[in-house]
Amino acid sequence: MQQFLELGSPKHLLAALRILPLIITVVLLAPAWFFWIFLPEGRQKRVIDLVKQLIEWTRATRDESPSS
Repeated sequence: MQQFLELGSPKHLLAALRILPLIITVVLLAPAWFFWIFLPEGRQKRVIDLVKQLIEWTRATRDESPSS
């Protein structure tokens, strides 16, 4: 029972809220991945640049998180 209570702790909720924008972005990019071969080269480059920025943002937020 205590394990379930720990899942609802503020520390875990803040971690979940931090990755929520990433999850939403990945879901919204799904059509771009499904139709990747039909995208013009310029749009493919923009999608790749966006993914690189998401990777950098994710690494930055991981570095900022306090050590447990």
